[in-house]
Amino acid sequence: MLSVFDAALYTLTVLWICAFLYLFWARLRLPQFHRLEFTVPLQWPTLSIVIPACNEAANIEAAVESLLRQDYPDFELILVDDRSTDGTGEIIDRLALRDRRIRALHVKTLPAGWLGKVHALDRGVEVAAGEWFLFTDADVHFAAGTLRQAIGWATAKRIDHLALAPVAVQQSFLLDIVVHAFMLLFLIGTRAAGINRPNSLAFVGVGAFNLVRRAAFQRTLGFAWLRLEPCDDVGLGLMIKQSGGRSYFAFAQQNLTVAWYPSVKAMFKGLEKNLFGSTANYRWWVTLIGVFVLSALPAAPPFAVLVGLSEGRGFLFGAGVAALAMHWAFSLCATSQGLRSRFSLLLAPAGLLIIGAMMVHAAWKCLAQGGIDWRGTRYPLEQLRAGQRVKLLAKPSSFSAKLTEL
Repeated sequence: MLSVFDAALYTLTVLWICAFLYLFWARLRLPQFHRLEFTVPLQWPTLSIVIPACNEAANIEAAVESLLRQDYPDFELILVDDRSTDGTGEIIDRLALRDRRIRALHVKTLPAGWLGKVHALDRGVEVAAGEWFLFTDADVHFAAGTLRQAIGWATAKRIDHLALAPVAVQQSFLLDIVVHAFMLLFLIGTRAAGINRPNSLAFVGVGAFNLVRRAAFQRTLGFAWLRLEPCDDVGLGLMIKQSGGRSYFAFAQQNLTVAWYPSVKAMFKGLEKNLFGSTANYRWWVTLIGVFVLSALPAAPPFAVLVGLSEGRGFLFGAGVAALAMHWAFSLCATSQGLRSRFSLLLAPAGLLIIGAMMVHAAWKCLAQGGIDWRGTRYPLEQLRAGQRVKLLAKPSSFSAKLTEL
């Protein structure tokens, strides 16, 4: 008869195996965007690209240049300066004077009950004239031909929402490990393997690239419904899916590049606003459970191997070896970005521990302050709970009911 310890260790090890089986499945089900073939439409639809920017003086000009070099025949670029203090507004105005496709908007004050980025996106949509909207960030670089392929493919396949995952270029190897671990959690948390199935309830959105058909967006409640949702990009995918739209998700490492955070310290700071809500629904006890899982799961396989060898428990040894083999195989096969990327995936358990620390940090900051301070504005905890829309831990069937709340 198994002891409680043996049963717990074996269960955790099997869960680790199941996690990587799912990741393998997701990797097989989700396509590479550059391999998707499309038919050139008889007439290219108009496209409005909306970029919210707050203190992005170091990044925005290069990102905009990559869009201006696109060969898409009919697009406008709406740059929304969200109360920047570092010269972003001046750069936007200079770019607008240089190219007639650019429209500059300046947000001077933030209405009560809105997150700055969501409000900036809403302002951009108010003036957008295109048949399609592309929401992207001020630090995303586009490879040549990306807009043509995205619009051409989405139009031909009658897709309402196309989300593309970029390649994140990190300045340090430690940050590379943490970002790769974060992406693994993202794929599992969003149930990414099933997103492209027509009847799936799974949803996703990516801040770097959310392409939405205007008619589909107008069937949703709009950004006003997401006004207090830090995960607005995923929230957009939720709105499209629940309003009857068809979403599609693909990897676009050949087409989109972003330097997400400059350091692990900056990532700690940047995720203060959304990690507590997205991973724990603003509940401290859920954070504790999450941290335990992120710590125990990766530790279980090597521990199972050691216990199995030392105490002659073959079932633990076998499960541990299988779990380690699954992780190593995924690390070797799941990326085409080179040896560093594969090695960082191999060290993903260390990244999970750091993400666990980020979760504790975000929860502690929010609870200690009674909310979050973000870009000079205080958001009380109860207000954040009331305004939360993206609840990855909720049952899928509950999302339709949430769409009625405004």
